[in-house]
Amino acid sequence: MRGPALLAAAVACMATAPRPPLRMNDVQVIGSHNSFKARIPDAVLAAIRERAPQEAEALDYDHLSLTAQLDRGVRQLELDIFADPAGGRYADPAGERIAKAAGEATGFDRAAMLQPGFKVFHIPDIDYLSGCVTFRRCLKEIDDWSRAHPGHLPIMITINAADKPSGRAGIGDPLPLTAPLLDALDGEIRATLAPGRVITPDEVRGKASTLRDAVQGTGWPTLERTRGRLYFVLDVRPEVGELYRAGHPSLQGRPIFGWYDPATPEGVVQIVQDPLVDGAKIRDWVREGVIVRTRSDLPTTDARAGSHARADAAAASGAQAVSTDYYPGAPSRPGIRFAVTLPGGVMERCNPRLRPETCTLR
Repeated sequence: MRGPALLAAAVACMATAPRPPLRMNDVQVIGSHNSFKARIPDAVLAAIRERAPQEAEALDYDHLSLTAQLDRGVRQLELDIFADPAGGRYADPAGERIAKAAGEATGFDRAAMLQPGFKVFHIPDIDYLSGCVTFRRCLKEIDDWSRAHPGHLPIMITINAADKPSGRAGIGDPLPLTAPLLDALDGEIRATLAPGRVITPDEVRGKASTLRDAVQGTGWPTLERTRGRLYFVLDVRPEVGELYRAGHPSLQGRPIFGWYDPATPEGVVQIVQDPLVDGAKIRDWVREGVIVRTRSDLPTTDARAGSHARADAAAASGAQAVSTDYYPGAPSRPGIRFAVTLPGGVMERCNPRLRPETCTLR
C-alpha cells in the first residue's frame, strides 16, 4: 500500500474508531454556594451592618429553593451542617428575637429545629434561616427532584461544617464533630437515600488498591452509569477529615468523599476557593483525574463590582464544579446585575481540559 493510500486508510480508521466513554469527571457544571441560604431578616442585617458593615455586605445574598435551583440547571449544591443530636440546640436564635421585636415574620421553623439530627443553616444566631432546615429534609428534596429527572448529570453535594467556636460575640458555639457524630452523619444519608442512589468511594475504588489508583487507572465511573445519582464531598477542618478516614482506608464503607492531599490514597477530590490564584493547580489536578470544585465569585464582591474575571478563570481551569451565588434567576439586590454561566450561557458542558474535541452530553 503506497503512501497516499496508507494515509487515507489511517484517517478512515481514526474516523471510525470508537471514542472512550465519557466519565463523571469529563463534565463541567455550574453549582451554588451555601445553596440552602435564606434571606437574613432586615432588622438582623441592620444590626450586623451597624457592628460590621463589610460582614453585612458579604452576607446579603440568598437562594431559591433547592428544587428551583436544580430546575435552572444547578448541578452542585452545598449544605452547611451543624450537629444537634439531642435537638433544640439552635431552636432559639438571637436573630429571631431581633426580627420578632421589629415585627418581621421570618418563617423560622422552630419545630424542625427541636428535632434531633443535623441542621442546615449558615451561621448560628445571625444567618440562621434555611430553605430546608434539616439535613434529611434537604437530602429528600434533592432526591425527589433527582428521581423525577432520571437522566441528569451526577449532582455533587458538598457538606461544609464549621464546628469550632467563632469567638465572635452573639454567635453560639457549634458542637465539634466527633467520630460518633460523623458516623451519625453517614447514618442520615443512608436512612434518607435508597441503596444505589449515592456514588460511593467503594464504587469508585472497585477492585483497585486505593481510590487514587482507581481514578488514575480505570478512571471514574462512566457518565452513563452515574446519571441520575448523587455524590457527597466532606469539606471540614483537617482534624475532622482525619477522623472520617480513620479505620476506613480509601474511605472504605463511607458514603462521602473527603478533601485530602492529592498524594494520599483518598485524595481524589479537591476544593479550591480562588481560581485566579490557583488556576494552574486546578488544571494539573483535573488532568490527573481529580475532581475539583471551585468558586466563580466571592460573597457579593465580584457581583457588586460586575467582574467576571474569577468566573472566567474558573471555567477555563476545567474544575468540574463552578460554584456561584448568582446562577441565572438567583435572587439579587438593587443595583446588582450579575449572573454566572459557563461560556455560551450554558449550565453544563464537556470538560474543556479533558474533552476539548467535539463532544456532547446528550
